[in-house]
Amino acid sequence: MIAGLFVGAVLCAGAEPQPEPAPRGPTEARKDALARYGAAVWNVRRERLLSAVKQLEAVAKDDPDAAEPRRELVRLYAQLGREPRAIELARKLLDKDPDDADTAALLARLLFDAGELKDALAAAKLAAGAKALADRPDRAVRVYRDLAALCEKADDLATAEAALRKAVELLTEGRAAVIKVAAFTPKEADSEAADLLERLGQILVKRQQHEPAAEAFAAAAKLYADPKKVNDPASAARLSWNLSGALEARGDATAALKHLQQFLKYQPRAAEPYQRLARVLRAAGRGDDVVPTLQQYADRDKLNRPLAAVLAAEMAADPATRRAADELFAALTGETHDPAVIAVVVRSHLDTRRAGEIIKDVDRAFAVLKEKDKEKDKPETPETAAAREFAGAKARAYADALFKEPDGVDALLRAAGDDLKAGNKRAYGTYFYLGSLAFRARKLELATLQFEQAVRLAPRDSQSDAYTALFQVHWLANKPDKVEELCAGVLAVDDQFRADVFFNFHRARALAELGKSAAALAAADSAIKQAGDADRLTVRLRRHLVLCIGGQWDEAIEYGTKLADQFDAPADRTRVRHAQAAAYWGARKPAEAEAVLRAILDDDPDNAGACNELGYHLADQGRNLDEAERLIRHAIATDRIDRRKAGSADPESAAYRDSLGWVRFRRGDLAGARAELETAAALPGGATDPVVWDHLGDVLFRSGEKVKARAAWEKARDLYDADPRASSRGRRDGLLAEVKRKLARLP
Repeated sequence: MIAGLFVGAVLCAGAEPQPEPAPRGPTEARKDALARYGAAVWNVRRERLLSAVKQLEAVAKDDPDAAEPRRELVRLYAQLGREPRAIELARKLLDKDPDDADTAALLARLLFDAGELKDALAAAKLAAGAKALADRPDRAVRVYRDLAALCEKADDLATAEAALRKAVELLTEGRAAVIKVAAFTPKEADSEAADLLERLGQILVKRQQHEPAAEAFAAAAKLYADPKKVNDPASAARLSWNLSGALEARGDATAALKHLQQFLKYQPRAAEPYQRLARVLRAAGRGDDVVPTLQQYADRDKLNRPLAAVLAAEMAADPATRRAADELFAALTGETHDPAVIAVVVRSHLDTRRAGEIIKDVDRAFAVLKEKDKEKDKPETPETAAAREFAGAKARAYADALFKEPDGVDALLRAAGDDLKAGNKRAYGTYFYLGSLAFRARKLELATLQFEQAVRLAPRDSQSDAYTALFQVHWLANKPDKVEELCAGVLAVDDQFRADVFFNFHRARALAELGKSAAALAAADSAIKQAGDADRLTVRLRRHLVLCIGGQWDEAIEYGTKLADQFDAPADRTRVRHAQAAAYWGARKPAEAEAVLRAILDDDPDNAGACNELGYHLADQGRNLDEAERLIRHAIATDRIDRRKAGSADPESAAYRDSLGWVRFRRGDLAGARAELETAAALPGGATDPVVWDHLGDVLFRSGEKVKARAAWEKARDLYDADPRASSRGRRDGLLAEVKRKLARLP
């Protein structure tokens, strides 16, 4: 062994020295990627964002390990409204680098906006725990503040408090250090500290830690009031408001009143301070002083409408002054649709069991529009446009206020039913409004009555809206016969101003659902002949749907192929492909259906409908379950964001939640499947969807809960059985027969 080592050493010593390999230069692809990245950054600075996105996507493709282009892409996707793509890419970045605080913080905000509070909170905690924050106190403060806000939303007040205390510590005990590294100017540090202390006090009040809360508010007030610090007397006064709240919660009404009066000197334009004044006066044993004191404030601040609304509400509580209160309410709501005022009005009418007064007020606004509509021969003036806008804004304010009150919508709808029985005549807009509220609350009988009144009274240019709303109610109630009856009745009347295309369009589907395929196709063909250029594809897709409802799958596929040749614009192409996918599924041609859906996603990866449909069918076939779940989760995230942007009343799709539950079931995750399906069943669209209850029964049965499984299957059976439509999955796909077999097999 020693000899061998010796020989090796000699041989190495005698060899020619080898030069070290020279470092390899960047490849041509790498050079191109760097050049494109530089060009993208330049385009970002010049706000040419779409060009920058294309360049960065090319860089990311050519250089898979480059993180910075992907970080920039996340920011750009978020700016351009492509939140699902931003979320997906941010998650991939964090999988590789969990210490990326900036990406984690941005992901938290994106997820929160998408309604994913749990995941948003996890991302915020990841950002707060990043090591990189140690050298970036300005970023750390913002991350802790965002984490606290999310924790408060999630009712994790202890973590919210801890995050705020860390941020405050950076700006108070570490004030000199953050100023030294130029993270904050002295005034910025003090302003931020004051704001965080105020938030901390609010969290402590919620945690019922009133003494520490008062200390936090006092410390914030001191910073705000100090001329050498923040020097913001108005904000210091606001701290008197916070202190009064902490003291009220502690039960010290006298001290609370003292601080509240300090705040009221600034004449706040909000209802809550004056509502608190009334409460504190009563708690201090001065109930008789409530109305006189509010009146004194109102006399000194005659333009303060929220204050006037609180005064009116207090007067309405006493039958002796209720008439004067109603006069004040009428004056206020006649000149403003301020949500703060409307919320007070709604709560007062509910408390005094007079929801009918809300109907009267809404009707007054729509009656003004009715008078304006009589002048249709004249061009719209600024006055009529303003009246229309005012009525719509007031109606929305009332709806928002009602849905925030636990008993609000039910009380109003009961009053609406009584109003109809009493024979009171309202404006068209009032009936449409009440019908919309009833529909949103799934009170279908009342919605039908209200929309029927709206149809009778609708001005000519609003009739299609009224009929569409009434048709929606009948479809939700599985009554295609009612839709057909309405359309046939209108078409039978000789009216040169009637839009026949509208009623033939809706009648075609109704006839198809009633099993009258030939008549349905005739109605669809009539609609095609009558339609204008703007509706050319829409009416043809209705004919395609009629073929599908009638089970004429081959004809539907052939017709869809012709439409694809005729309508090749990107938006049209997507609509035709969606229709064709449905036809292929119906024809039991899953490969073709999948190819069409993948073509949609190639053009638009964020198409929620295609993501969900493909994901569901993959799960149903037990294939590619990882991809299926990814697609469905992407559909849910995209759909949530779209709904928020559109102001939808329903936060998410029950059908998409059902799909996620089904894929979890296929993966053997019974607990996860049950959670998703129970969520779907609780959503408005899921409560009446037999497929959701059918799937939930399967999960419960597999979990060994046979009694609950029976209840779910019985619910599914009843819903399948109550749906007479030809396209009903219960009948068309044999699901009704299958659920009956499952019930029969139960002991």
